Amino acid sequence: MKNKIEFHKHEYSPSHWSIDFTRAGTSVATFNVRNKYHFSVILNPTDCQGYRSIIRYLNEDSSSLSSAFNRTYTLSEQRALNDVTAIMTKVYEKLGVIAQFSQLGNNSHHFDPNTRVVHVGDDEEPSLLHLHMWGRGDPEMEYIPGVPLRGPKPGLMFDLRAKKEPNKEELQKCLDTFKSLLDDYIKSPEFLDEFGNSVKISFDNPNVKSVQVKESVTSGPGFFSSTADHKSSEPPSPSSQLPTLKV
Repeated sequence: MKNKIEFHKHEYSPSHWSIDFTRAGTSVATFNVRNKYHFSVILNPTDCQGYRSIIRYLNEDSSSLSSAFNRTYTLSEQRALNDVTAIMTKVYEKLGVIAQFSQLGNNSHHFDPNTRVVHVGDDEEPSLLHLHMWGRGDPEMEYIPGVPLRGPKPGLMFDLRAKKEPNKEELQKCLDTFKSLLDDYIKSPEFLDEFGNSVKISFDNPNVKSVQVKESVTSGPGFFSSTADHKSSEPPSPSSQLPTLKV
């Protein structure tokens, strides 16, 4: 018996967290792969373990952001994600850490035991092509001056739900460092030999035609929520005003 997968159909508003993807204010850069596929790289605003980041597929050409939600992804889209991942892996390595990453999406997946159907996406949590990346090494070492790596010791599993909030000063130091290292790397012979003009990177405000950024008043935090299940009735912790990335 073949498992059945159904993709959720929903029109997400411009104020939804998945459309307002710069909400956290921790954007490192946007990537344009092969003049076709757009990606965003941000630092996790409330989990500083391993200098954790998120690489997310935005859209193709000038199509809407929601066109990339709740569906399967083409081989070309997956390959484009791999290109961005490879580039960011080199950035982490230049810090002196071991880069690790995981492509998940658990919060948008739901299983109905009665119908045996797997549902992908819902009104609040669309399924997105994205992955989480982090560095491993000496947890107490400041690979970025003033910011210890943190996280579990090498050899132990990296728990994506065990959050450690950075302060604003640490977050800014990480942003400055990642942007500087990425800027240096894309000028290197290695990058130019491997990618040539096939990958373009911008450190300015995202230049994606379909993006609409507004104050969010109707949407929940999505990626940027507490580590509890988003269907939980428990209120979010008041200890921080920064959002927390979901997996």
